Amino acid sequence: MIRVFTTGRHAHRSPLRYPALADLFQGEITQVTRPDEADLYVFAHSVDIAEAPHAMVADWRARRRPVVLLSEEPFWDTIWTRRPMERHISLETGFGALPVVQLAHATSAIFRFREIPYYLLTNNRFANAYRWRFARNASRGARYWRRHFAAREEDLTFMFERRPGALHDVKWPAGDIVGLCAWRTTLAERCEGDKVQRLGQSWQGGVSRFDLANWHFDKLMRLDGATGTLAAIENTHQPDYLTEKLFDAFACGARPLYHASPGHRLHQLGLPEGSWLNLHGLTPEQAAGRARQPFAGDAFIEAFHGAQLRLAALFGDAGALVRERRRLRSEVLGAFATLLEVHGDTAPGVCP
Repeated sequence: MIRVFTTGRHAHRSPLRYPALADLFQGEITQVTRPDEADLYVFAHSVDIAEAPHAMVADWRARRRPVVLLSEEPFWDTIWTRRPMERHISLETGFGALPVVQLAHATSAIFRFREIPYYLLTNNRFANAYRWRFARNASRGARYWRRHFAAREEDLTFMFERRPGALHDVKWPAGDIVGLCAWRTTLAERCEGDKVQRLGQSWQGGVSRFDLANWHFDKLMRLDGATGTLAAIENTHQPDYLTEKLFDAFACGARPLYHASPGHRLHQLGLPEGSWLNLHGLTPEQAAGRARQPFAGDAFIEAFHGAQLRLAALFGDAGALVRERRRLRSEVLGAFATLLEVHGDTAPGVCP
């Protein structure tokens, strides 16, 4: 049994804390309430390390147990930590600096999915919503999609946080990591026309999605069948990072706009390349021009229908979800075991 101490305002954003993943670690990992009972101190965000309680820092000084940053979000790694490719970093706290082992997308295999991207495992609402929507979409033939896109050919919807400015314009070419928040914001601003929508609090004001009981359900209900093209661009480009955005677009019957380098794992999902528009390598202005061009010809309709068939098969296979969660469990436990091995067998509560 590995005993971990977790704390901080982002602690719930961790494979160890999501209710949908909790059963994976039963009998292997237990969470303790006192740092001096822990084998590992595990944080989800560098901000939480900066705000670490004195008791935890004092216990580290006394016992030198590993401090782990288990970060599921490349956006945090690039904008806050700003060292997304370094496994060993040092971070300041209110009580001095701590050496930190960074287990993130670019520094571990934990988030390197095989069938279903990590973020879709964190809440059962994703698989539940996709299963029936993709089955429905797959049952709709080319004739249906041809009529659907003919009626909405110029519709274009953006639904993401508006984040302009140089702070978000970051790059680590060696890791194929690019901050896309400023790029996609400029893209949305450059797309003009009566049928262009920019949705969300940061564009329109009003209620934040985080104040909704189920923001994902609200998004799907709002956009299902309502737009021809939906921007599905991530906040950060990292080869293994793929959230709900692309899948939401397909589920709603919209052509996704995405940004994926040749090495991005999206290309390995088995989706016909012509079923989505790849804006990689374009300036926001160039991308805006591409996004507004007519697209719903026979080749696109065939590719889009093929994508729906592929996604219906993927999310209709309950075994794929089980296998992906087992892979996640194995990677997390393996990474933790390696850290404890490096620190020897003096860790309390760790069986040899």
